[in-house]
Amino acid sequence: MRRDVRSAATLMEAWMREQALPLWATSGFDAATGRFEEGLTFEGRPRAEVPIRLLVQARQIFVYSIAERRQWMAGAGALVERAFVSMRRDYYRRDDRDGWVFSVARDGTVADPRRDLYAHAFVLLAVAAYVRATGRQAELALARDTLAFLDREMAAPRGGGYVEALPVRPGPRRQNPHMHLFEALLALWECSRDRLFLERAERLFELFLSRFFQAGQGVLLEYFDEELRPVDQDGAIVEPGHHFEWCWLLRRYQRETGDHRVEAIVDSLYEHASRSGFDAEGLIVDELHPDGTIAKASRRLWPMTEAIKGDLGEALRGRPGSRERAVALTEALHDRFLGPAPRGGWVDRLGQDGSRLVDFMPATSLYHLVGAVDELSGFPAAEQT
Repeated sequence: MRRDVRSAATLMEAWMREQALPLWATSGFDAATGRFEEGLTFEGRPRAEVPIRLLVQARQIFVYSIAERRQWMAGAGALVERAFVSMRRDYYRRDDRDGWVFSVARDGTVADPRRDLYAHAFVLLAVAAYVRATGRQAELALARDTLAFLDREMAAPRGGGYVEALPVRPGPRRQNPHMHLFEALLALWECSRDRLFLERAERLFELFLSRFFQAGQGVLLEYFDEELRPVDQDGAIVEPGHHFEWCWLLRRYQRETGDHRVEAIVDSLYEHASRSGFDAEGLIVDELHPDGTIAKASRRLWPMTEAIKGDLGEALRGRPGSRERAVALTEALHDRFLGPAPRGGWVDRLGQDGSRLVDFMPATSLYHLVGAVDELSGFPAAEQT
């Protein structure tokens, strides 16, 4: 039993350095094109039949930028440089229109030209991680251009925030892409100190307060209509993983702005997810209703990583039991999602009965994993036991 943060960090750093980063830099990277693969089968083969999304490139650039900054893998910096060039070449203004295309085929032709808010948010995050790892502030121009495109072309006509994608399609609007845009803007502010990015983060925080967070219930809802009103109050969906993720982001925002409103919001989100989000095995269920009843009982890898980050953030503020739970969650993550998978890989989703619900390893999960390991590694030594 690993009872302190340093031991948990050592466990996960070793897995990241010795297994995950080498796997996804070789089998998970197409050296001929300079692009990361969408995912790998459990036999370690690329998923050759699917288009390659912008989202995957941006997330993996984020991953290996952290690896370079932490000096976890020799050659990480060179890999980031090549992937950053390829991402711009293959996805940026590919069809002579502003913005980034959603996906390309393996031969590099555009497979899906839509402009997706979620993917654009991760481009901004990738730029921030790249700048922090390399010190190349000139690349912030790409972030400013991308943000200008979102403001000019994707600002929602009603309700605030941004539309899900262009062309606009029927369906609910989500808080999730706005959350990751908030994350990216905070990261851009942290690496540049350009108030443009902090001011945009402040706007998204106000949108969070006025639309996404339901103060009366103390929850964050997921789905909204075109005016950002809850889609279905009776069947509304809450994701405990996103509660923990917002807790971590809001603490970062509080650190940068001193906004006192964060305290009560984090208390509400953290307590709801802690009270209702865990099953009998100590894993986090996918979806709840606002009253805490389970809407989807399957368990995914990423909520575990976000709860680790959220708990570490709360431990620094003295919340009882949060440090100990971060350690327990790290053990469960390693034993239930990483251990049963091939070396350097993971099982992304488990059923209620413990069965594997996916037949491949999505590359996008490494973003969540490296974020948790980065937080474990950076946890102050004085707070570790």
